[in-house]
Amino acid sequence: MTTYQPLPTDPGIDQLDLFALHFAPQVQGLDWTKAEQQYRRFLNLKKCYPNQLLMPAGAAWQLWQAHVLDTRRYRSDCERLFGRFIDHFPYLGCGSTADRRERHFAEQLYQGLYARHFPAPSGALALSN
Repeated sequence: MTTYQPLPTDPGIDQLDLFALHFAPQVQGLDWTKAEQQYRRFLNLKKCYPNQLLMPAGAAWQLWQAHVLDTRRYRSDCERLFGRFIDHFPYLGCGSTADRRERHFAEQLYQGLYARHFPAPSGALALSN
């Protein structure tokens, strides 16, 4: 069992305007409130663990995809929030065995950090869509 450790949240991430992403095809049909919460949590993890390769899951992944495709907004948001562009490599795990291991590690790291810093809802899986 993972011990819950609150993560400091960045006010800039909390205030990030994601409204335009509502219209992206990748997020149609998602529970917007949950998706937005999971994506903001992913961004907070990236802020607190800047040198770690993290692979989000579910709705956070889909919202990240939509954000990345809005290149101007994504670039500007990254510069403002992180002081640099956060690269995104959607094909991680699609190549060699080493590449698949790296993706698996990034997914496991993300899930572990998510579980450590964000409480799971009672009776529900925190990373579900």
